[in-house]
Amino acid sequence: MAYLSVFTDSHNYTMQEFALRYFRKPQALLHQTGGGAEQKAPASLVQYTKAPIQESLINLSDEGMNRQAVESFQALMQFMGDQSKPRGKGEMELLYELLKLCQEENLRDEIYCQVIKQVTGHPRPEHCARGWSFLSLLTGFFPPSTTLMPYLTKFLQDSGLSQELARTSQEHLQRTVKYGGRRQLPFPGEMQAFLKGHTVRLVLIHLPGGVDYKTNIQTFTVAGEVLEELCGQMSIMDPQEVQEFALFLIKGEGELVRPLRPDEYLNSVMVDKDVSLHSRRLGWETQLHFDNPTYISTHYSQVLRDYLQGKLLVSAQAEDLLARLAALQHLSRAFQDTPSEQDLLAYLPKTLQWQVRRATIRMLMGQELRRLKGCTSQEAQTSFIEAVRQLPLFGYTVYVVLRVSEVALPGPGFLGLNRQHIILMDPSSQKLCCSVALRELQRIHLLSPLEEQGSPGLELNYGSADSPRTIWFELPQAQELKHTITFLMHSGIASD
Repeated sequence: MAYLSVFTDSHNYTMQEFALRYFRKPQALLHQTGGGAEQKAPASLVQYTKAPIQESLINLSDEGMNRQAVESFQALMQFMGDQSKPRGKGEMELLYELLKLCQEENLRDEIYCQVIKQVTGHPRPEHCARGWSFLSLLTGFFPPSTTLMPYLTKFLQDSGLSQELARTSQEHLQRTVKYGGRRQLPFPGEMQAFLKGHTVRLVLIHLPGGVDYKTNIQTFTVAGEVLEELCGQMSIMDPQEVQEFALFLIKGEGELVRPLRPDEYLNSVMVDKDVSLHSRRLGWETQLHFDNPTYISTHYSQVLRDYLQGKLLVSAQAEDLLARLAALQHLSRAFQDTPSEQDLLAYLPKTLQWQVRRATIRMLMGQELRRLKGCTSQEAQTSFIEAVRQLPLFGYTVYVVLRVSEVALPGPGFLGLNRQHIILMDPSSQKLCCSVALRELQRIHLLSPLEEQGSPGLELNYGSADSPRTIWFELPQAQELKHTITFLMHSGIASD
């Protein structure tokens, strides 16, 4: 918004002024002098005309571009209802035609000027409204040049006093300046909904613990805006902490899992029926604050899932800790009765259920429950998070690695990913086998499975030009890991 307002501080920046500077100079205009004609003629350059143009408004040197400009003006008149539509072409086809022409960067200013001209002084309100509708779409998809930007901004500001779609166009333009524009053309279903005036869509964000957050998105809503809204529900206001969360796009049963960049337009990625959005925390550097019930339950559910899957590396010999964590899980469910044998099994990491002395842990758990008597569900969840923060892989996104080059593991290893490093640990010994700093990564390459029914791999090239190094991992979630590493490296999250 600040970027847009700078343009209008010290100049008039009217479209009339732009036309006199950059439009072709009609002979009639050059010869008109004196009186009202001098005032009227420049204004006519940016006012509605019922006659199609014979050449581009802006002085385009390329003849092919000039021809496309004439075609776009005709398509615009047909879309607005000022000319009859050709046989076989409906509103949607005309809209696609206009937007496809805008993909040519050198034509964008021309098409912006054409639609501004046709909505200025149009005698038929319903036709004019269709022009404004297209302009509101155009401002969200493609930015104008820096030359036209201040004039377009001023035009929308002035028109916004009486035209609601001008205010909508301003909002879309501000998003385009901030996020780069949607650029990828919408699919037919979304285009049809737009033509009917249906620009709002309900989406579900799946949070850890099976909780769904409902929100409305519009044509040009980006992932970062939804993430900020979601974090706001958890009383997270610090931009640094917001950056530690990510929206993940999941297709089907996990064929594709990838975090969305904050500037990705949701309607461009949520085009299939079998895609869903999930949110989870990727970074854990900012200080945790347990001052909001949704914050507590969301963090607890994410941490609990990793713990029960055995990804946080707790030892079978740590009986006191296992008993305490089991007791806190029991209290977090607001259960008052004595836990059963089945309850205890459910409270233990899957990898340890048959390795620990369950009778001993059950006895210790009983002692913990008596000591924690009166503890509320939220207090138990907070205490659980605080307790597992001491475990080796807390704060990492953990993947199970089947094989790795250069390192001999007795069994599957754990690969941990955070904002600084990729680490590999042997879960049986809890020893760190290797560590790669994200800032040292040069290339990430997805590998095909070595065997027909095997898992894919991920090859990492890292180090300096003088001392290059390579390591590869075989794991079922290789593609997800690749996407997540790339996200951390290129979205401003990766730390030094």
